[in-house]
Amino acid sequence: MPHFSIDSDAIAKDSALAAARARDGAAPALAARLRSGEALDDVSVATLLLSKDLPTDELIGIARARRPVGPPQIETFSPLYITNECDGECLMCGMRSNNRALKRETADQATVDEQLDILHRRGIRAVAVLSGEYRHGARRQTMLKRAAAATRAALDRGFSHVLINVGSIDADEYAGLLTGIARDGDDALAPHVTMCTFQETYDPTVYAKFMGSTPDNPRCGFERRLQNFDRAAEAGMRSVNPGVLLGLNHDLAYELITLCAHVRHLTALGLQVYISLPRLRKASGAEHRRGVSDDDLARVVALLSARFPDAKVVISTREAREIQQRLLPIIGVLTAGSPGVAPYDEAGARFEIEASQFEVVDQRPFEVILGECLAIGATIDGYAPVQATSPTPAF
Repeated sequence: MPHFSIDSDAIAKDSALAAARARDGAAPALAARLRSGEALDDVSVATLLLSKDLPTDELIGIARARRPVGPPQIETFSPLYITNECDGECLMCGMRSNNRALKRETADQATVDEQLDILHRRGIRAVAVLSGEYRHGARRQTMLKRAAAATRAALDRGFSHVLINVGSIDADEYAGLLTGIARDGDDALAPHVTMCTFQETYDPTVYAKFMGSTPDNPRCGFERRLQNFDRAAEAGMRSVNPGVLLGLNHDLAYELITLCAHVRHLTALGLQVYISLPRLRKASGAEHRRGVSDDDLARVVALLSARFPDAKVVISTREAREIQQRLLPIIGVLTAGSPGVAPYDEAGARFEIEASQFEVVDQRPFEVILGECLAIGATIDGYAPVQATSPTPAF
């Protein structure tokens, strides 16, 4: 199958078409079709997003009906940043290379091992390994080797799911990144390892504005980033995590249409798909702080959950407790933790924005956050609470 690509002019026209259909009152008929289980086309999904006469709670209800009966069934994982060094130039990110306000930190392998042990003792069984992104050369190869070592260390400790978020990987680099990980008979990775590469925005013009366009910038290649999951699949990975940073592009319908197309492409490759929807947040030294509204976030989550019931929508503790609780019945993953480097101790984590990629709204220990989910009867894959509480189902 050809690698994923887009026609941004055609998508912009589709976004305008969705807006026109929303104004013309197409929502009730489309909502009925979605409620019946029909797989709507991408423009129809965007039409429902823009149809503000269709209540958000109705969309949430449609998505809830597509989920398994009973209490929420979700996964979790915690992020583990091994460094906040980065050669990228992304304007909205605290880790960007020219941000002199950020306190730079890098964890050695012993510290990474200690962090994994702490997370495991606290009941976490799924972890995301994160770093910056680097130019070609010795530094890039060193950091990829360190990410590979952290991934193997997590698997060796019994973590059931490891996510790798280190930027775009070239085809010839995947072998090194995945070295030492067991393979099945068809050469696919045996353990659950997910490649995470958030496009941030699918609009090439907006992408260039925020991510930069200088040739030595490791994130300047829009197409290279767009096709990273195709290369991951060819390297034997069977689980991927695309994402959009909500708030970068004002045309939310454009982003939703393209994200739907991307998910359909990845599903056709036979991949398990996670869909991350972080909102733009305050970051060290960054001016761009405003994301989409709470209501728009809920509409995007509901529509993706209803349209792709086999995918898993990911929400993090960038979101406040109230948003988490509202969306819990329709998401697939709630991830809790800190975007600081090696931030965990036996009881909590560090969250200072001066050393983190972005601001986290909910800074409670993940035991408290996940404990609230367990208390209403939720099941959580990737978490083995040290002191389980008796659930009081509310669904």
